[in-house]
Amino acid sequence: MSYFKVGEECILQSKLCPELNGDCTVIDVLDDKPRRKHLPNGEIIIEGGCSYIITTKHLEGWSWAEEALRKKHKPSTKSLSSMIEELNIKSKVESK
Repeated sequence: MSYFKVGEECILQSKLCPELNGDCTVIDVLDDKPRRKHLPNGEIIIEGGCSYIITTKHLEGWSWAEEALRKKHKPSTKSLSSMIEELNIKSKVESK
C-alpha cells in the first residue's frame, strides 16, 4: 500500500542527490514490485516497495523510494496561545 497519493505535496530529502531536495508533488505511484536501484558507486541493488514520480528536475524516468520523501504537514490555523488555552480548559474539565 502506498504511503503517498497522486497529487499530494511532499518534501524530497535525498541523501544521494541533496541538490534536488525541496518541496515537490507526487505525479505517479509505481507498483510495489522489485526494482533495480543504481547507486553512485556503480553498485546495483534490488529493492521492493512503492516508488514515486515527483515534480522535481531530475533525469527522465527517475523514481524516488518512499524513504526519500517526507509528508508535508499543513500549517496550523490556530496560534500557540489559543492551543494552550484549549488544553488548559480541557484539563480543568477532566479534573472535575
